[in-house]
Amino acid sequence: MGVSIGGLDIANEIVELHFQVLRTQLLLEEIINRNKLTNLPNPQEMVDLENKVIEILNRKFPDMGIKKK
Repeated sequence: MGVSIGGLDIANEIVELHFQVLRTQLLLEEIINRNKLTNLPNPQEMVDLENKVIEILNRKFPDMGIKKK
């Protein structure tokens, strides 16, 4: 058994989250390819999206001070 916090196996949680993110990424790529989508977010829209994600994460985990690297 790995490191456990609050009854959660942290290593297992990390693997589960990686699985979910990769599955979502591959599903999104498949949807884009099947639907021949070409109107994808531009670089500034991607930056805006990343900033929104950071805002959401900071609301969820306020004590972590999450920032872009």
